[in-house]
Amino acid sequence: MKRIVFCFMCFVASVVFTACGGSTSNKSAQTSQAPVSNEATASQNGASSDAEVTVLDPVRIDEIMTAQQLGKAYDGEDGEDDEDGYDGPQDCYPVSKISASSRLTQQDYVNDEKNLYDEDYQTSWAEGVDGYGIGEKITFTLNDVTAGFTGIEIANGDYASEASWTNFSRVKKLKLSFNGEPKFILNLKDEMGNQVFRWDTELNVKDDELIRDFTVTLEILDVYKGDLYDNTVISEVLFLGCY
Repeated sequence: MKRIVFCFMCFVASVVFTACGGSTSNKSAQTSQAPVSNEATASQNGASSDAEVTVLDPVRIDEIMTAQQLGKAYDGEDGEDDEDGYDGPQDCYPVSKISASSRLTQQDYVNDEKNLYDEDYQTSWAEGVDGYGIGEKITFTLNDVTAGFTGIEIANGDYASEASWTNFSRVKKLKLSFNGEPKFILNLKDEMGNQVFRWDTELNVKDDELIRDFTVTLEILDVYKGDLYDNTVISEVLFLGCY
């Protein structure tokens, strides 16, 4: 009988303790957290924790050039190489390898990362993971570089057509790392056109010596969502500094 009375008193005490807010469950703490946006998630994944990372906006947005226009821009009037001895960015910044953390494979086409450096805006790279590709990376390996690396030009989105551009997702923020060291956060506009980013210091010059071999990594931090598809697309990347 005493044991029954004691257990009843313990039950009453437990009910009172819970009613006064003394529950030991952590359910309320878990459910009270606000939803985390893509941008906030990207910040937690590295943007805010990287030391001395500069945020850059595009200095201008150029019209997309056709392959023929690109050839004329980098050649002399006679169609031959100009006096500086190069046809375009590929000559100043030879890319020996492009690797991506994922790519989109469709039935009759692969949005391969090699499409990023072919001067063809009808081809593109698209990440291939579920969701919008936050955290996906592209790494360019450059060898025998002959100029200081002072900028980058990005054709953001799928340029196969205006419909493709709006249907697929575009990059809103990219983190640029040089030889694995974060350097810049690039704020891209949601506009068609080559977005040009510049910085004052030549990243591949140290103690007045030109670093000819290096890597450049671009990581997706945030996106503009496409009307139909969540795959995020970039059509072209150019390295600037030799012209």
